[in-house]
Amino acid sequence: MRHPPSLLCLAALLLPHPAAGLSLHARRPARTRTTCPTAAATSAPLHAFDQWLSSNGVSHPHVEAKPLPGFGMSLVAAADGVRAGATLLSVPASLHLSPRSVRESAVGRAVGGVISDESALLALGLLHEAARGAESKYGPYLAMLPSIEEMQVPLLWAEEERAQLLAGSHLLTIVESTLLELRTQWDALERTAFREAAHLFPRETFRFERYLWAHAVVLTRALPFGDSLSLIPLLDFANHAAGANNTCSIAMRTADGGVEPLVEAAQLQRGGGEAAAVVTAGAALAPGEQEGRPASAAAHELAPTRHSSSQVFIDYGEAGWRSSWEMLYTYGFVPGDGDAWLAAGGRPIFFEGFSRDDPLAAQKAAVLVALGADEAAAEGTWVELKALGRGGEMAPFLRLVELADDGATPHAAALAAWEAEPRALWAALQLPLGAAAEARVAARVRAECEAALRALPAAEELKDAAAPPAGGGESGERVRRRLAARVLLGERCALEGCLAHWERAARAAAAA
Repeated sequence: MRHPPSLLCLAALLLPHPAAGLSLHARRPARTRTTCPTAAATSAPLHAFDQWLSSNGVSHPHVEAKPLPGFGMSLVAAADGVRAGATLLSVPASLHLSPRSVRESAVGRAVGGVISDESALLALGLLHEAARGAESKYGPYLAMLPSIEEMQVPLLWAEEERAQLLAGSHLLTIVESTLLELRTQWDALERTAFREAAHLFPRETFRFERYLWAHAVVLTRALPFGDSLSLIPLLDFANHAAGANNTCSIAMRTADGGVEPLVEAAQLQRGGGEAAAVVTAGAALAPGEQEGRPASAAAHELAPTRHSSSQVFIDYGEAGWRSSWEMLYTYGFVPGDGDAWLAAGGRPIFFEGFSRDDPLAAQKAAVLVALGADEAAAEGTWVELKALGRGGEMAPFLRLVELADDGATPHAAALAAWEAEPRALWAALQLPLGAAAEARVAARVRAECEAALRALPAAEELKDAAAPPAGGGESGERVRRRLAARVLLGERCALEGCLAHWERAARAAAAA
């Protein structure tokens, strides 16, 4: 639901898939909320939340939840600071809101024939807990969650505003596709579960706009735990900082209250203790040491400020591989100080595959499947262009598409005879196979990039909107306009870089 199913660079097919491992980052980087208002985080709810954590077995001797100016609710070092390697917090699995716990509840059984998607199950479980009010096990946690107005994820933007701010952007297509899917889910629920088990789904809570809110909470906060996503209280207060070296992992709680790292997934099934989400300090951190800028969407872009409490950060984007459009879609902010955010620009582009009239279509499809792609890869592939990329990431796939048995290269002859070794051929496709074929590849890439650029607003129209505020606060509308402009400028940067690369390639091919 979060990305086009084919959003995959073909070059990555030659790389082994990351092992599932026992890290919370193994399937998806840590997710947290976009903003959390300081005003709502009064001492009473915080005190109740802290008591709730302690009574439910959460260990956090070195950290605490605290509102910080510009950051909102944050995870910070306690009074004694933090030493490198210390276990900062441990949240037992019994306190996680997981798809399994929802699936086994009355709500899960009621929607079981309609909903199977983990995110949707979590969203429905969250709404059910909200509907229970004071009777909910998660009441103190729910009181700390942001409202619709406090989150800046495009999923929650008004339709007209979203269409205006994201015009021409790939992100607009992603959001509209997600909304269509969620509306389809909701309509199916209203026809079935909501009628058949109305007592479980009170209308004052189970409304479509609240369903979107719950999805936004799941989108921005849920972490992979084992084989599924979970909402993990307290851990999701950790804010983002690129390159943060604090690690999230899965461990077993021991009888004495300590944690024992898991070395294999089978330990989760063997028992011997309760699994827990654990955060470990990557470096020492003393109170007042941390400096940094707010990462949240609604925060003021202040100069670096020394805070009275040191934040415990997590890198949401695993050292920057996430493009700015995905950061905005998922978290509601575009990270980066000054104009550093421009380097995170990216734009997915779909490149058509080979036609079924191609005499080598069957052989080419077999090569892709042998390299690990599914059969649909023959129809084309998505490639994420990066602002700082080389611009040639799609070249091997397009060279395969343009490969013709015309005597210009021995690779085509071997392919026609079903004698081409897939990996050897893919290695050969990393370099130009001939001037004519390279010119065709360059023309195809240039056409796609130019079409995408024509759909985007001119850079001059976006630069003023993308600039940081001169001072003081920003309205929600101004924040959204700034975030959207930064994403669109990042897309332009990625497209223009790719276009420049292939214009050079076209000139080189013509000269050859």
